Amino acid sequence: MQKMVLMFLSGCLLVPAISLADAGEEVGPELAYVLSWRLGPETVEETCRTLDPDGAEVRKKSLNAWLEKNDALIKEVDARVAEVAPLAYGTPPGVDLVEELHGQVKQILLEPMFLKKTPEERTAVCRKEADPVSSRWNSDGTPQVPKALAALNDWKVKQTAK
Repeated sequence: MQKMVLMFLSGCLLVPAISLADAGEEVGPELAYVLSWRLGPETVEETCRTLDPDGAEVRKKSLNAWLEKNDALIKEVDARVAEVAPLAYGTPPGVDLVEELHGQVKQILLEPMFLKKTPEERTAVCRKEADPVSSRWNSDGTPQVPKALAALNDWKVKQTAK
């Protein structure tokens, strides 16, 4: 499932306000990977609050534990995305590129979980995520996130050396 979402994300990291530069195609898969890892847990927690209020406390505690455990890597992801995204994508004045990318990735992450599902199926998804041993709350991103960050850094170095 995660692989399918990442393939979908890597081809869709464009908001209408953002135009794709050639470089965006080069770094899109890595940006998609790090952003899906970074935003997935909080996106699910936010979405499931109203769909399954009974599990909200467990998901919130699980999210907070995940955020604390992955704090250093999350900061690295946020910093790298902020460095690379403006080099890869043309952005009109007044548009916060990182915010746009975050919003789009969150929407794309939710589609396979909730799109075309009945209210009961959506609630079932959220109930499943109310388990603190769920892989969503226990992923430390290794080895994929550090590898993607290294690839993004290599690309950034090449771009800034031009």
